[in-house]
Amino acid sequence: MIRNYFLTTIRTLRQNPLYTALSVFGIALTFVFVSILLLIVKSMNGDYIPPKYAERTWKVTYLFDENGRYVSINKGLCDALVSKMKTPEMMLVVNGEKFESDVVNDKIVGFSMKFVTKNYFDVCRLTFLRGRPINKQEIADAAPVIVIDRYISTQCFAKGEDPIGKTLELFGIQFQVVGIVENSSYFAYGARLTNANIWIPEKVIQRNVTYAMCFTGKNEASIADMQAEFDRALAEYNTATGNQYSVSNNAKGSIKQQGLTGKVTVTVCLILMLIPAFNILSLNVSKSYDRSEEIAVRKAFGAPLYTIFAQLFFENFLLTLTGAVAGICITPVIINAVDRWLLGYGDVPIAFSLHFDPTTIIWVAIPCVLVFSFLSGSIPAYITAKRNIVNVLKGEAQ
Repeated sequence: MIRNYFLTTIRTLRQNPLYTALSVFGIALTFVFVSILLLIVKSMNGDYIPPKYAERTWKVTYLFDENGRYVSINKGLCDALVSKMKTPEMMLVVNGEKFESDVVNDKIVGFSMKFVTKNYFDVCRLTFLRGRPINKQEIADAAPVIVIDRYISTQCFAKGEDPIGKTLELFGIQFQVVGIVENSSYFAYGARLTNANIWIPEKVIQRNVTYAMCFTGKNEASIADMQAEFDRALAEYNTATGNQYSVSNNAKGSIKQQGLTGKVTVTVCLILMLIPAFNILSLNVSKSYDRSEEIAVRKAFGAPLYTIFAQLFFENFLLTLTGAVAGICITPVIINAVDRWLLGYGDVPIAFSLHFDPTTIIWVAIPCVLVFSFLSGSIPAYITAKRNIVNVLKGEAQ
C-alpha cells in the first residue's frame, strides 16, 4: 500500500515540477527560520557561555537619574556601592564591551575586550578550548597575559598553530596567551558579562569604559535581600552626593529570569509555523481543485474515501519531509555564513555563534514535520475527497 502511495505521489509531483519546487522551497525556508529561532532561544536561556550561577545572580548595568535618563556606571560609583554590600557571596565589577582595533601581522584586527577583575572567572563561565583562565594573582599583579576567543586565534595566528604560550602584541605590549575560548554568542542572556574577543587583567592598560555590577547570592531567594541591600547603599550614596539615582524595575530578578521560558518558546514557534502552514494550505487547496476531476473519476470507479484522503495526505507528507530535510541540511550552512559575515563586518566582531545542535533540531523537526503536514495536507485532502462526484464532473464550482 505504501509503495503504491509512493509511486503515485512521485508520478503526480513530476507532472507539476513548479508546484513541487515551490512547496519544497517554502517548507525548507520555514524549517531554517524555525531552527534558527530555536537556537537563538536556547542561547538566550543560557545554554552557551552564560554566567555560572545565573539563577542566583543579579546585575546592575545602568541607573536612572531624577529625570528618568540613563546613567552609565563608572568605576568610582561601582567601588562606592560594592564596598557597602555584605549579603552577596561573590561580587563582580565588569566593564561593558570596549571596541578597539590594532595592527597584528600587518593587518588591522577589530575586537571587543574586557578587563578582568578578580572574580570574573568565578562568576562567568567561558568554554575553554585550550589553556586556562587568568588567575587572581595575575590579575592583582596586572600581568601581561591574555585569553582570546577562537575568532582572534584564527585572525592572529597561522592555521594549525597553537597560540598557547605564544605572545600577541597589542597596544605595544607583549601579551602571553594563556587560554583560548569558544566565540561568545550574541544572544546569550549574560552577553553583557561574557561577550568579548579578548580578556586581559584590568590594570594592564587604562581605558575609559562603563561598568556593570554583578552580585551572586547563596541561593535564588537571596536575590531579594541583595536588591534591598543595594537600594539602601544607593540611598546612602545619593544622600552623600546629592544625586537621585534609582534602579530600573527591569533589573529586578535573576539574570536567568531575563531569558525566554520554555512555554514562550513553544508558543512563538507554533505561531511562526502557522504562517507558512496557512500559505501552503492555500496552495494545496488551489492545487486540489485542479485534480478534482481525477479524484471524481477514481471515486466513480469505487475508490473509498479513506484511500483518496490517504493518497493526498501522503503526497503532502512527502513534500513536507523533503523540505524539512533540505532545511535541516542548509541551516548550519546559513548560520556559518552569517557568522562569517558578522565577524568580518564593521568594528564589532561578535557573531551569532548559535552552535548548530543536531539533537535539538532533530527532536523538534520531527514533531514539526507531523504538525506541518497535518495542517497543510489534511484539510485540502479532506475537502477534495468529500466533493460530490456529479457536481465535479459537471464542472460546477464548490
